[in-house]
Amino acid sequence: VQREQSVITVSNCRSSQPVNITYCAGHCGSSSKYSAEANMMMHKCECCQEATTSQRQVELTCANGSKVQHNYSIVETCHCTRAQCETTPKPQRRRRR
Repeated sequence: VQREQSVITVSNCRSSQPVNITYCAGHCGSSSKYSAEANMMMHKCECCQEATTSQRQVELTCANGSKVQHNYSIVETCHCTRAQCETTPKPQRRRRR
């Protein structure tokens, strides 16, 4: 889980101070491997996504001076999750010897 400080802005309202925003970032497994059985490249893709989140609340001050409460999500934990890879069969080139 990565963290950064950011002012939250919604419409014409913004937080008076930066808040901690958490997000997922990192490396997950992916591969491209030839399958003789399928006679094509097989792709495995994974991406880093949130596993658990929680809600936080911050007060925003609007341009007209009014104040509103805003709920936002923060990431608690991340994990690698399977993602859809584009698998397009390509003809195999044969090399002459």
